[in-house]
Amino acid sequence: MATTAVNKVTYGLSNVHVWPITSTDTTGKPTYGTMIPISGAVEISLSPEGSSDPFYADDGIYFQSSTNAGYSGDLTIADIPTDFLVNVMKEEKDANGVLFENSDVVPNEFAIGFEFKGDVNKRRHIFYRCVAKRPEISSKTKEDKIDPNTPKLSITCLPRIDTKVVKASCEENDKGYASFFSTAPYEKETSTT
Repeated sequence: MATTAVNKVTYGLSNVHVWPITSTDTTGKPTYGTMIPISGAVEISLSPEGSSDPFYADDGIYFQSSTNAGYSGDLTIADIPTDFLVNVMKEEKDANGVLFENSDVVPNEFAIGFEFKGDVNKRRHIFYRCVAKRPEISSKTKEDKIDPNTPKLSITCLPRIDTKVVKASCEENDKGYASFFSTAPYEKETSTT
């Protein structure tokens, strides 16, 4: 019986995409808008949110409860695309191409997908329901060399309302790899292994 080679390490970050959530039905199932490529990905770091609470009895941990509230962290990129600002952060562009941020507007939720390299296989990830904070605005003077700005998007990744799914991942040798990033994020097959 042949065995499939597995990664010993993963590294790198590329192929970042965002799908704005344009609506949800009464069950909470999202409808995704047009995929937005995010080029210039520098780093992503997402930490788990939730708790793990022990209940003590009989002089020890009798029961351990845990909750999964998703992840939160930062995506650092070379520049924030205008498509993201308009379709996710809901900034308004006028007829002259000027972007306006309105304090009454609530940004859209979105799904995000990205890819890591590995020593054997690439690995793709999707987080299905995310929100982003407004990015900071900063720059500095140019000196004897140019240090590009790298804005951060602070992201919270939540469980989907309808399925409670937070994330999915697959590797290059998996059947779902080719269709993982498509016009909409990959949806779970009804039969599982």
